[in-house]
Amino acid sequence: MTAASSVENNEDYSLCSACGGECCRTRPGIEAPERFLTAASPAEELARLLATGLWVLDRHYGIPYSPEKGEKGDPDRIILYPRPATRQEREAGDVQVLPGAGECVLLGEDGCTLPFEERPRACQALAPAEGFACTSSWTRFDAAKEWLSHQKMVGKALSILASPPAPKV
Repeated sequence: MTAASSVENNEDYSLCSACGGECCRTRPGIEAPERFLTAASPAEELARLLATGLWVLDRHYGIPYSPEKGEKGDPDRIILYPRPATRQEREAGDVQVLPGAGECVLLGEDGCTLPFEERPRACQALAPAEGFACTSSWTRFDAAKEWLSHQKMVGKALSILASPPAPKV
């Protein structure tokens, strides 16, 4: 499965290896909805990915908004979106996040174990920089805004995960 975004590969192995993958060691990147929307059944695809134990649903509290654009927020709204699990979350075996930072389960000895085009959108958007001052053109706020209109899909994926498998006949 590949991510729908077509972000140019901006990896810089010399910078990342010197840093040791600090970004990946403290917070896994977030995936965009497009990865799932291209599937025949987006909710089933999200459920399948969550069932692997390598992915979890993170939470964003409140709707990000831009008052200058006339947008209004809702501080009580919780937006769920998928990202790779941390090692601790995978060990816990749940699709909900654990508090605190942690190392991405997809981080290997030589960097990310996924090819660039299959990495979460936030990981693809990460721009390596000298002095470990990496930046991202796609943030948690961007993710929350994009996932806001897909919360029914997330809810359906959770329902699929909670449903017992059909008995074999």
